[in-house]
Amino acid sequence: MVSNHTPQYKDDPQITRARIADLAGITRPTVTVWEGRFPDFPSPRKAGGTDYFLQSDVLHWLDGRRVPRHLRRPEEGEEATYGARARQALVQSEMKPHQPAASPVEPQERPARRPARSGNVQLVRTLMGPLADQVRGPGSMVNYLHLLLALHFLRIVSGARWIEVRTRAAAFAAAGGPGAGSELLEHIGREIDGEVRRLGMLPHFTDSLADLVPKNAEVLSTVVGLVGKLDRDAFDLIIDEYETHARLRSREFFTPKGVVRLMAALAGNSATRAPRIAYDPYVRGGECLAEGFAFSELLRQRHPEREPLKVFGQTPVDAAGLLASLNLALRGVQPGVRLESKEPWAGALDSAGRADLVLTNPPFNMKNSAGQARRTGTWPYGAPPLDNDNFAYVQHVLASLREGGRAAMVMPTKAGNSASAAETAIRRAMVDAGVVECVVALPARLFSGTAVPVSVWLLRHPGEPCAQVLFLDARHLGTRKGPRSVLAEDGVRDLLDAYWAHSAPPSRHPDEVPEPPRNVPSALVDRKALLDGACSLNPVDHIGPAARPADRQWGSGEDTAKTAERAWEEVARLRERCADMDAHADSSCGQITPGEMSGAAWRTQRLADLCEIKAGPSFTQLGTKDRGPAGMVPVVLPRHLREGRIIDTGEERISPELALRLAHFKLKAGDIVCVRAGKPGPPAIVGVGQAGWLPTANLTRLRVREDAEVDPAYLLAWLSRPEALAWVEDRAAATAASSISTGSLGRLEVRLPPLPEQRRITELLADLEEQALAHRELAAAVSRARGLLAEQVMNPTPPA
Repeated sequence: MVSNHTPQYKDDPQITRARIADLAGITRPTVTVWEGRFPDFPSPRKAGGTDYFLQSDVLHWLDGRRVPRHLRRPEEGEEATYGARARQALVQSEMKPHQPAASPVEPQERPARRPARSGNVQLVRTLMGPLADQVRGPGSMVNYLHLLLALHFLRIVSGARWIEVRTRAAAFAAAGGPGAGSELLEHIGREIDGEVRRLGMLPHFTDSLADLVPKNAEVLSTVVGLVGKLDRDAFDLIIDEYETHARLRSREFFTPKGVVRLMAALAGNSATRAPRIAYDPYVRGGECLAEGFAFSELLRQRHPEREPLKVFGQTPVDAAGLLASLNLALRGVQPGVRLESKEPWAGALDSAGRADLVLTNPPFNMKNSAGQARRTGTWPYGAPPLDNDNFAYVQHVLASLREGGRAAMVMPTKAGNSASAAETAIRRAMVDAGVVECVVALPARLFSGTAVPVSVWLLRHPGEPCAQVLFLDARHLGTRKGPRSVLAEDGVRDLLDAYWAHSAPPSRHPDEVPEPPRNVPSALVDRKALLDGACSLNPVDHIGPAARPADRQWGSGEDTAKTAERAWEEVARLRERCADMDAHADSSCGQITPGEMSGAAWRTQRLADLCEIKAGPSFTQLGTKDRGPAGMVPVVLPRHLREGRIIDTGEERISPELALRLAHFKLKAGDIVCVRAGKPGPPAIVGVGQAGWLPTANLTRLRVREDAEVDPAYLLAWLSRPEALAWVEDRAAATAASSISTGSLGRLEVRLPPLPEQRRITELLADLEEQALAHRELAAAVSRARGLLAEQVMNPTPPA
């Protein structure tokens, strides 16, 4: 969810002590004296060896400092403050003739036509490919990531600076020479740091980019050119691609888009007040705050009189603060991310620091390095154990809420039913206070840096306690994306529908509340029942296995008796279908006898005489790095060959440009695909809708010659026979790498009757396959009905 509105934030630059003195009309040493004398003087933040102060913090402090009588200017009265003097100085500096700065919201240069998202993805993959190694040299991927995101940021928010960088890049690339790449990087760093200082962020980029050692200025200029073609939503794409290249720890990885959408919608829709302030106590890439802002902007479309959402967050990680600030600024949000070495609960929290919306994904199971905060902190639900910070973050989040506000946070699922006495006591106190509203068990492997099962906890202010806790099981809603899972948009929508069906938040009219989706198992448990038991907040402990669907056909939206009735109706329907298939197959078999098929018209030919045999493209032509969900053309691997057909390849796809270069490998309807390398298996035939797909190096394509008089379906049946598969396996086993060459495969002999008889045989085999399939479906339906019957008789519903 990305807001396309025009950002409206004002400049809030980082300023030095010399600038403070200039604005306040004092000497530079006076600033140092103020720092030492007044404890509430703003604290500096260091970057590149220089201390910086946020201008708004300084002005606020100066507003409280009256100018002594002997230091007042003639035009200043008795109530004059240094703050008023500084603001007047700012107004006067803005009135002086100067080169107007580019708007932080309207780039001077936009693409003539918004490129397709797939084009964005391909550009990002190119930027993160071999080009990255040529630019970063011995530098880290984090430094290179800073370069890409900073260039993208500069292009979007500052047209004048972007044009300057692009012009310099072209000039350095044309001039060449030793050191040109480093000089260009230094210039880029200065331009970006100038822009981020203007918007209130610390200028870290010059130092970060100094760790890169580009091969030459030309490759760096290429990067600048490619970034210039990206759409404004490319920030998330760059982050996603970076995660596929880096092994990130719990403190470093980012929160997936589907998860933050779910969190923002749950917390935003359940709140009883319009959110004005959003907070994240552990900022990663700014994704939680950005999604909270996007949610707020949707509400403002219906209520334009409301003020834009203010956001603030903190992080102990320099790189995270930088990325989060860029991410928020690109969405038009005034960056409010602070770098804090202390845990968020270690400081005092007043009413000004409370929020209506808290969204966070804190690090899992991390120890509290300070330790003392456990003893000195305020823990209304019980002191958390020292061995991890999970429940310290939970209580800090609750303490950060204003009345009417809501919080959604990612938690390890195990925290919901851990055996720790301290954590159990905290859970019990939280349930007793009614602050836990909903817990959602998420699919496995959503995060790049951990396989720990996680859940989303929806929490509310204790001033509005809830009587029940809703548990939702979304573990089956994940969609595979390489080694990770994705919580897709339809999964998020189903979960929200399940939540609304049980909760009916005030923001929804009763007529708009949907029926609970059958594919989202749920349980609404009274607080008393939780308190009487182990006080588990793990959905698995409350949603029985009978309620969790094995697939989307059989859901939990109806009672067991009705589900069993539907299951037996399905069994009866399949029995009728099997009877029809049995009769049809008997009739087909009666029309052909084995003796009839052994006439003199049969011939034997080698496979090479019947087909063009071509191995798939080599790994250098089409490797793992070339495939992914962003491509357009499906790629077939051995695992996609199932029961004589090619199944959907899912996210194994390549770009149209690469597919065009490999056009001579493309498949067409009627081709047969065989396993060439690896474990041998039955071949598959290419369907009409699969024309244009590409095989990988582990497959071989067989294309029947026009003059061969061979029916492809017959050839598939011949090659699928156990004898033919054993023949191929014997030849493949004879090689060290377990593969069979096109020459060896071409020597396989095929027995062929006349073409009309081939078609009669394939029709008979197809009828028998349909018969077998019908009986397999019947067997599965009977097993399903049996399980439901067992549940009915062994676990009957108690009388009301």
